[in-house]
Amino acid sequence: MSMSTDIRVYKVEDFIRFNESGDIDFDRSMQLIHKIGEMAALHPGHNILLDLRKTTLVGEANIGMILKLSLEIVRYGSSLRGWIANVVPDDPKRLLIAKQFEMTMQLRGFKLQVFTNFEDAIDWLSEITEAGASDQAEYPSESS
Repeated sequence: MSMSTDIRVYKVEDFIRFNESGDIDFDRSMQLIHKIGEMAALHPGHNILLDLRKTTLVGEANIGMILKLSLEIVRYGSSLRGWIANVVPDDPKRLLIAKQFEMTMQLRGFKLQVFTNFEDAIDWLSEITEAGASDQAEYPSESS
């Protein structure tokens, strides 16, 4: 029987983690942008992990609102030049909105990526190297 093991070493760069829960609407989104922008200005060079998995979207979301939110983020542009991982609930409506926001931000030069899986977001924010691919170690021969 053959077994294999996948071992990875993570070097996680400094990042700021924001956890939000409850109802989220346009006004709350604007408040979050200001809070994130202010915190990022205090910690330059840090990436950002925004965890919105425990939020519920309230009200109507449309492309006009997405554009207004992205313009607000541009105001903090110099502080938010690191990578931004946005973790959202695995819901088709939320994903559609998040992907539209992601595309808008990427077009503005931001490194923002949307995820539904927390571990995938951490992987994206980390430098990962493969440490080993198998349990079958190769040893040098005695004659070497």
